[in-house]
Amino acid sequence: MKVRRLGKLEVGAVGMGSAQTFDVVDDACMIVRKKIMDQCVIEGVTFIDTSPMYGRAEWVLGNVMSGIRKNFQIATKVWCSGADTARRQIARSFELLKTDHIELIQIHNLVDWRTHLPYLENLKSEGKIDLIGATYGYPDKLAELIELMNTGRLDTIQISYNVKDRAVETKVLPLAEERNIGVIVMRPTGKGGLVNELTRKPEIGPLSEFGIDTWGQALLAWLISDSRIGVPIPATTKQERITENAVPGNLEPLPKELRRYIEEETDRCI
Repeated sequence: MKVRRLGKLEVGAVGMGSAQTFDVVDDACMIVRKKIMDQCVIEGVTFIDTSPMYGRAEWVLGNVMSGIRKNFQIATKVWCSGADTARRQIARSFELLKTDHIELIQIHNLVDWRTHLPYLENLKSEGKIDLIGATYGYPDKLAELIELMNTGRLDTIQISYNVKDRAVETKVLPLAEERNIGVIVMRPTGKGGLVNELTRKPEIGPLSEFGIDTWGQALLAWLISDSRIGVPIPATTKQERITENAVPGNLEPLPKELRRYIEEETDRCI
């Protein structure tokens, strides 16, 4: 898989999220998650996003990455108010992930970011984390996200962005490029709705010569053909989906006319 820059890290061009997909406990589900992570190693999917808010996801990842941790860059989050609560939450993440080093910690939904930034900067200076980020998922937070980006204290942002959710295009993406802030994309397929909830079947034909076989691949290719995007993080519960999602990460950027085709075909099929 091709690699992209995310701050000082090099990550596979397609990553993986764990919201609602790694909150499991029984042995059969753990075996499946282990197979998913093994497939990530095979396909070059290196960037894994998680959170204390995702139930058991950090604990599951800490277990199923045993012996293969060096193949991944892990991103987690802090989502609370108050310095003491944040320190406890972050310490718990290190414990659950079974690691003494986390590549990226993100301030989730910008909650109490003025309090959390100094502590994250201390962790970074101590070498316990590599990058500091912030996540944003709601349009009413755009102005505050831009304020935080303009402090110069962020390495990454995580944004909601896809072919039908484009609120970040006007100000956020240009500012990220200007300030060299890495961009992580949540909801790259609209939580699956842009694949599974269409009223018509999209026509893949014009994309097939570029190596795209599924509409999910088309949506990911649309994203990573924009050089400002660092890594999208589609989530899955299926080992084979890792292979499918990895395909766009091996392709050359789509020409502008095919990106427009994906936009228009999505509109036609909604």
